[in-house]
Amino acid sequence: LVLAAAAVAIYKNRHRLYLGSDPDPNFSEPLPEGSLGCPLLGNLGFFTKNGTPETGPGEFFRLQAKTVDNASIFKYMALGKPVAMVSGMKNVKSAFNTEFKKIRTGSLIKNFYRLFGKQSLLFISDADRHQYLRRLVGQSMTPEAISNAMPALVNVATDQIELLSEHPITVMESALTNYTLDVAWRQILGLDLKEDEIVTFYDAVDNWIGGITNVRTLFLPGMENTKAGKGLIYLKSKIERRIDELLANGPDGSTMSYMVYAKDEEDATKSMTREEIIDNALLLILAGSETAASTLTVAMLALGLNKDAFQKLKDEQRQLISEHGEELTRSMLDKDCPYLDAVVKETMRIKPLAGTGAVRIAEETIVVDGKQIPKGYGVAFNIFLTHASDPVVKEEDGFKPERWLSDETKPTEYMPFGYGARFCLGYNLAMAEMKVFLALFARRVDYDLVNMTPDHVT
Repeated sequence: LVLAAAAVAIYKNRHRLYLGSDPDPNFSEPLPEGSLGCPLLGNLGFFTKNGTPETGPGEFFRLQAKTVDNASIFKYMALGKPVAMVSGMKNVKSAFNTEFKKIRTGSLIKNFYRLFGKQSLLFISDADRHQYLRRLVGQSMTPEAISNAMPALVNVATDQIELLSEHPITVMESALTNYTLDVAWRQILGLDLKEDEIVTFYDAVDNWIGGITNVRTLFLPGMENTKAGKGLIYLKSKIERRIDELLANGPDGSTMSYMVYAKDEEDATKSMTREEIIDNALLLILAGSETAASTLTVAMLALGLNKDAFQKLKDEQRQLISEHGEELTRSMLDKDCPYLDAVVKETMRIKPLAGTGAVRIAEETIVVDGKQIPKGYGVAFNIFLTHASDPVVKEEDGFKPERWLSDETKPTEYMPFGYGARFCLGYNLAMAEMKVFLALFARRVDYDLVNMTPDHVT
């Protein structure tokens, strides 16, 4: 009786206990299904079931999807904010083609802005300013810019592979994190770090990114005194110094150099502000290190478990060497390495770079797949659930790069770099970074997985 009375009380007071979760009375469509969790707080599983080594990231969303009839759109509540999660390309397009019109970017946690830069492409909410910044930051990501970066990427990958060769057993996650961080400081920022400074840089990036899941950093004052805050201060100081060097000495081919000297094609008198350069350099470090390292780690696991796939990768590289020698260019990666491309795409299908996109806020009520998402709701897409919904993919097929080599078997529910106006601007660099390492690794290394336990593989 007590529980029944409590349930009735919660239902009658749901307007107060689940603020902003009511349907829009001007629309006949129902709300998406899904539990909003505890009154005021929301779904505690959003924090407690965010993923483990056994389940992978995004476990909460997969569990939520299983509780509703239509897994392509459901609701939940995080930090007192109701959010509609959509998946499937049709639904994602329906919702996110309205970016800057009916939905806008908006973090549920204000310290996110401080941690990752309010002037980055991730958070800019003005449509014209966002397009302007994409044009300028995009000058560092053109095919020509990536071609110019290839020698640096090859050198960084070669150095890391030589280090691997010195040890009979290596933890690949650590090695690949070091590789992508080396790309960050050498190519993205163009730093010239001494040996003892490299570890300091690694630690600063690790502490800074770790702030994403740190309650102290996200919710309490004094962020600058946390590990994440101190890491951010260190990285900003390095970026500031590089801006001054580039302005004094001229461009040098680094990714940040392109941003410092970028001029708007529509008005050559306009360039990026110092704050915009800093915030978007930080965004490129985030996108180019953590996500690329994670994808490469999964690729090494998948290739280690599927020796036939690794052999095909090696055979393709042998053929490339017989035709072009040891040189590796962006044009070769794009035109002469279809199986390498398939390996990377299949890895990102199974384990996307990011599980979900940044939460947007509905500025108007929108309708997606017959469900209303009321004004004020959060809106996000789920990449993992989108990939899992593809009709041509069977779960029992597992890791199968060959599916990408034919139009008949190629997945169509695929969005590893996001979708819409905020599609990942650095995808060209990320793809080149991953392909360079896998190509050179396949040329020079044979390997086996060892120390295999449920939560650890070397």
